[in-house]
Amino acid sequence: MSRLKLLIRAPAVYSLLLLAACSEPPSTPPPVGVVVDTVRVEPYQAQSVYVGRLVARDDVTIRASVSGYLMERSFNEGEQVQAGDVLYVIDPSEYVAALAIARADLAAAKANQTNAQRNYQRGLELLPKSAISQVEMDNLTAQKLDADARIESAQAQVTAAEVNLGFTTIKAPISGRIGRSQVSPGDLVGPSSGDLTTLVSIDPIEALFQVSEATYIDQISQRVTANPTVDDLKNIEVTLELADGLQYPEVGQIDYFGNRIDAATGTMEARARIPNPYGLLVPGQYVRVTLQDTALKDGLFVPLAAVQADQQGAFVLVVAGDGTVQRSNAQLGERLDDMVLVTGGLQAGDRVIVRGLQQVRPGMPVTITATVGANADEGN
Repeated sequence: MSRLKLLIRAPAVYSLLLLAACSEPPSTPPPVGVVVDTVRVEPYQAQSVYVGRLVARDDVTIRASVSGYLMERSFNEGEQVQAGDVLYVIDPSEYVAALAIARADLAAAKANQTNAQRNYQRGLELLPKSAISQVEMDNLTAQKLDADARIESAQAQVTAAEVNLGFTTIKAPISGRIGRSQVSPGDLVGPSSGDLTTLVSIDPIEALFQVSEATYIDQISQRVTANPTVDDLKNIEVTLELADGLQYPEVGQIDYFGNRIDAATGTMEARARIPNPYGLLVPGQYVRVTLQDTALKDGLFVPLAAVQADQQGAFVLVVAGDGTVQRSNAQLGERLDDMVLVTGGLQAGDRVIVRGLQQVRPGMPVTITATVGANADEGN
């Protein structure tokens, strides 16, 4: 009988124990530990990066101005030539003969002019004596004027013949690197035969790129005057990164920017001049163009390790004064090493989470276990 009572009472005891357990308040998990860094003001050199294309400062097409057989090519393809160097020689014999004929015609014209001048002077002496009629005098005058005109025409023919003879020697108009020759000695060349070769001046070389409207306003328009000069832009350094990631060692400067912003792209054409003493850069290369201000200015920076992004854009998680996590949408600018320039959404002194990001969400209480500097590594 006593055993039966115990069996009956057992469920009641279990129920009481279960009710007692449920009446106890649930235990609160401890706050998650996080590592933070602070948003702070630091001096920096503003910079922006663009894709540009290299072009020659001068790009000259060499063509023949007169027709004839090519006698000589006086350069090696791809070499550096100086202004005035002989590039090609066209057979000049035809033009030497043409010059001789023109000079002979000039001599004949001068003789004719001398004779016409003498007859004219005689006419002036005879006309008052009625030895000749007025009609005859008018003919003498016309002959003199015609002889004078023939002198001018003959002189022009000589000049043209001299110019054509000079054109048989084709010289480099500028200093630069010569291209591949399209003709060989013995070829018949002339004005209609096309390009003989090309010549480009590449020291310095120029980089063309498109500058955003924001960059123009922030870095350029504040420095220029109504008639901008290179001195107005000398505080903006230009560096190049080649396609293989190599940083080109020479530093250039902007020497030109357009006079309007393209409404379709919101950009303005700009040009930088880069020293190229060893000819490492060639026209047609695509490069990354970095504009960097040589003057320091203060900016608000947040560690890159704190920055996240979703459909709403970039944001950081901030530890508020009450120890809870808050989301703060941030407007960000350029990246400098492991820091990002803040243009809106954050204030100096804000504590942003750089480690433990995957363990927290907005509204959660957290414990700051450490505060690190700008070189904090993301440890989430």
